[in-house]
Amino acid sequence: LHRNKKSIIQNKVIGNTLLLTINNASKRNSMIKGFHDEFQKSIIDAEENRDIFSIVVNGAGDFFCAGGDLNALQTRRTMTEEQKYETISQLKRTINSLFNGSKPIIAAVEGGAAGAGVSLAMACDMVIMSEHSFFSLAYVKIGLTPDGAATKFLSEAMPRQMLAEMAMLGGKIDASRLYQIGAINGISQKGNAMQTAIELSKNFERLPKNSLARIKKLTRHAYGNNFESQLNLETDFMVLSQGDSESIEGIDAFLEKRAPDYKKLR
Repeated sequence: LHRNKKSIIQNKVIGNTLLLTINNASKRNSMIKGFHDEFQKSIIDAEENRDIFSIVVNGAGDFFCAGGDLNALQTRRTMTEEQKYETISQLKRTINSLFNGSKPIIAAVEGGAAGAGVSLAMACDMVIMSEHSFFSLAYVKIGLTPDGAATKFLSEAMPRQMLAEMAMLGGKIDASRLYQIGAINGISQKGNAMQTAIELSKNFERLPKNSLARIKKLTRHAYGNNFESQLNLETDFMVLSQGDSESIEGIDAFLEKRAPDYKKLR
């Protein structure tokens, strides 16, 4: 999973966590050409690696991700609509790789996330931001509109008026305000977001893989499903879980007053 220094995405395995780093600090880790292919491959590789239990996504240097590359956007003016759809679908595939993956993913936001960088962070299961960092959806300032499911993710985390403020005025919403409304999971000291996220990811080393994958799917569908659909999905997953070796180990360990060993079942 290690890549050479020229890669836009650098991968490092720490224990059972994949640290996925956007390595384009000179451009505030914007999504330059090749970003999406490398990012998606890293997620797919991690999905297939049995020794990786969770993923932490961060940016090199002092900024998480500035979103799309404006130089590339400038060249898209002459594209046909079909070509524009294809380039934007690269971001859709990246967001889907985070949203639909089976393993827990934590975003470690240092400095800030802007544009599609907000989508990238919010597509993760949990978000840690350093103090004084921010989210910014400034599309309106350059005559564009948000993409990458940014408005969907944020609508699940904040009132409509706050989302309107973010998207319509394009200002910065700081980490403390996002934490107060429950849109993110924690705030670290400046420069410490990655380490805090890695510490959080260690929890998954002791937890059951199949159960986590099902719970992730439940949390993803809960906001879009109606009551009956979600109730049925929960029922289906409970039936699957009750027949799983993980629940046999978990229930036996509880009754025997010992710690469960889920690692042996991976």
